[in-house]
Amino acid sequence: MAKKNLVIVESPAKANTIKKILGRNYEVTASYGHIRDLPKTKMGIDIENNFTPSYSTIKGKGEITKNLRAMAKKSDKIYLAADPDREGEAIAWHVAHILKLDPKEKNRIEFNEITKNAIREAVKNPRTIDQNRVDAQQARRLLDRIVGYSISPYLWQLISSNTSAGRVQSVSLKLICDLENEIKAFIPQKYWEVSGDFSNNIDLNLYKSGDDRGIKMWDEEKMEELKKSLETYPTFEVVSTEIAKKTKNPPLPLKTSTLQQLASSYLGFSASKTMRVAQSLYEGLKIDGAQKGLITYMRTDSTRISEEAKGQAKEFIIDKYGEKYIGKKKQKKTDDKKKIQDAHEAVRPTYIDLEPDNVEEYLNSDQYRMYKLIWERFIISQLAPMEYDQFTLISGYDKYQFRGIVNKVTFDGYYKIFKEEDEIKTADFPSIKEGDKLELEKLNIKADETKPPKRLSESSLIRKLEADGIGRPSTYASIIETLKKREYVEFMGKLFVPTKLGYDVEKILNKYFPRILGVEFTSSMENALDSIEEGAVKWTDVLDEFYIDFKKALENFDKEVEKITNRRIESDVPCPVDGCTGKMLLKTGRFGKYLECEHFETCSGRIPLKTVEIDEQELEDGHIFINEIVQKRERIKRGIPTDIVIKGVRYNLKKGRFGEYLESENYDSSKGKIVRDE
Repeated sequence: MAKKNLVIVESPAKANTIKKILGRNYEVTASYGHIRDLPKTKMGIDIENNFTPSYSTIKGKGEITKNLRAMAKKSDKIYLAADPDREGEAIAWHVAHILKLDPKEKNRIEFNEITKNAIREAVKNPRTIDQNRVDAQQARRLLDRIVGYSISPYLWQLISSNTSAGRVQSVSLKLICDLENEIKAFIPQKYWEVSGDFSNNIDLNLYKSGDDRGIKMWDEEKMEELKKSLETYPTFEVVSTEIAKKTKNPPLPLKTSTLQQLASSYLGFSASKTMRVAQSLYEGLKIDGAQKGLITYMRTDSTRISEEAKGQAKEFIIDKYGEKYIGKKKQKKTDDKKKIQDAHEAVRPTYIDLEPDNVEEYLNSDQYRMYKLIWERFIISQLAPMEYDQFTLISGYDKYQFRGIVNKVTFDGYYKIFKEEDEIKTADFPSIKEGDKLELEKLNIKADETKPPKRLSESSLIRKLEADGIGRPSTYASIIETLKKREYVEFMGKLFVPTKLGYDVEKILNKYFPRILGVEFTSSMENALDSIEEGAVKWTDVLDEFYIDFKKALENFDKEVEKITNRRIESDVPCPVDGCTGKMLLKTGRFGKYLECEHFETCSGRIPLKTVEIDEQELEDGHIFINEIVQKRERIKRGIPTDIVIKGVRYNLKKGRFGEYLESENYDSSKGKIVRDE
């Protein structure tokens, strides 16, 4: 019996789709993601020996590894078909290691979409594993491990065991905390918006007031001066009119960050849910009896579109809207200063003819909404720009000028099917020319004040991380999930607010690791990882350079933590145990800070301090004053006494997460609780 070829992918769903494409001469199986990693119980990196990692089979992956080896022995040719990015390259490298494959052998295949053409073309053109790309992933993994496993144990001592430090996660937390501090420190500034209603139904906004420009006035004296000058409703003269031809390009095709942002805004999906649903569309679903991958690979920061896909879109647009709607102009390039990692293609549908409504019956609700978003954005991105004329009118009197802008669409282009939130407003142009007179009929002055900066949502945090060069497409979702899981942030509506725990962690990290866990340094490390992938630098050199500064900061932190943990900090809170006069001392345990009686060996006095703010200076002085806060919290905890008595037991009115309720005074023994019915 002839041996078959073995294709190893990451997931069973992907394996199932590819198996149906390649046919009976191929076995397709899954590694279920990574099969080897650093150990969980220790650092697993020999820093002194050139950062040599100690990899081992991930717990629970032993049987998978055994099956892969058995299948490899029976196979003629092995193809490693993990995802087309750094993480996928590393998975392929680890699989090659456990199968003892020759590093020089061309066994690595990659594809950006799971279609017949893409898969068969990939099999025809295998390559060797890209060691530079593997090294870039390895450098990231080791950097993250060094930071996390070095700093986190100290955070456990200072805050609680539910804390951790992460190279990128901590910078993201800093962005949220810094913004919150900015909001708290914000002082509103008063301003006045000035506009005018002129003859011929023309509305104009203040454009110039002496040397000042803009609709807003910030000086009250100048505003009063304007008011006095124009209160007689003088006649203005048109000093200029101009008609300019303008175009507005359609939005670019989707990349990971913009997909996550749009899915958050339009579908209400979290970043992790977006990636989960997109993964299922990429790996393939049964459509009309055939297994098909519906979108291209979803982890990318490229907006490039293949010529084949452009051709398909062109045919679709001509058929549906006509030839004049084909986008002929090249899209603007993104910022060249930002390196694009994993630059394959944008996220787009693999089959243009599979319109969302035609496949809805084969998809669940989330898949359909996501596919519709991706499909529509791709078609929109390939449409012609919208063209319009812009009429600008400026009228003047004394030192004041008012301006108005009117737009008129001359060709709708992509506006035919899509208009953004910042849609260009259109109207007919007025019949007016330079030198004409305009009567000011009404002066509008609206007082307002500046607003604090808006908190970050998942969507805007991803945008911010991308703009600052922090993280990469594959990491945005996991960064956000870690912040939520660790309870460093909570939500006010859909906006991030740092918790006390988040603030405590950020404060410590910013104090002792300001540069290493800063935005600029983290961004420079992302560029260094890109350079490793390009073969420009060695991965060990990048780690070595990082570790020199990190080690110094860590040694200093170690000394400070020793001082802090050995310090005796007394409180003004009396011991809650009757008859005990011992002082209550501040401690840090598994669940955070708490007070414990100094006679803890014989006394059970203990008070948790979760959510209690402690003054920094008081901590430094070794004596904290929180008795008033603790007693108030205890009163709230006990509730308000009522006149309700059941079986001789009084019930107190309390407030919980689901509203007010009644609870027995001796709740611990009776477990009695009555929900208050308004």
